[in-house]
Amino acid sequence: MADFSNMNRRKFINRSVLALAGTTLFGCFNRNRFKFEKNQVVGCFGDSITFAQGNGYVEMLQEKFNEERPELNLKFINLGKNSETVTGLTEKDHPGPRPYLFERLDQALDNNDIDVALFCYGMNDGIYGKPSETLFNSFKIGVYSFLEKMRQRDIKTILITPPPLALAIAPRKDPEATSFGYKNPYPKYDEEVLKEFTRIILEMQHPYANARINIRDVLYGQDPCYDKDPIHPNKAGQRLIADTIFSKLAF
Repeated sequence: MADFSNMNRRKFINRSVLALAGTTLFGCFNRNRFKFEKNQVVGCFGDSITFAQGNGYVEMLQEKFNEERPELNLKFINLGKNSETVTGLTEKDHPGPRPYLFERLDQALDNNDIDVALFCYGMNDGIYGKPSETLFNSFKIGVYSFLEKMRQRDIKTILITPPPLALAIAPRKDPEATSFGYKNPYPKYDEEVLKEFTRIILEMQHPYANARINIRDVLYGQDPCYDKDPIHPNKAGQRLIADTIFSKLAF
């Protein structure tokens, strides 16, 4: 169950931010196609799907660009963190509060001089529970707030959708559980929460949302891309994520 009372972790985001986001989320911005420039540094923000123990799509992207577009001389930095969210929420059965991106974002940006940001959140942000407007607004605010940080530092941003939750591959541990969390997700978490998060990402309008890439649809129903874990794509899934991102950006 979501702990929406833990508002002190998000106290810097107040009602005025939500009001501002509401006026601009679906505004009209130029959707210019994103294009890398030579010698850019790309910071990749996300949860454990991005971190992947340093052996996932971020590292695969580095290899692909080195091999197929060496003239760009890009550097990818993995800034993913296990269990992290942009909503600041934590389910009751999680071992301690989930890391919250905005508690480390300024320091990460101070320590890493990046030109482009990749953003891939959502899997943990609904904390595996039921959908609600409060939840969706929290995710919208998180995405929008990240984009505003990037605007402040003039960092172009590539938004990536969350992947699907593959419960068909690895069902819930306790099918009768009524309290939801990462061990026992709400049975319709993928179609009722992650699908909406995907829509939010793909429809987010902001001058620093310079590209949007849908990895959910690419991975959806791809059984070989998951093993016993419904949350984290396996090596084949990570490769498919990297190939999808590369195909959209390597021109």
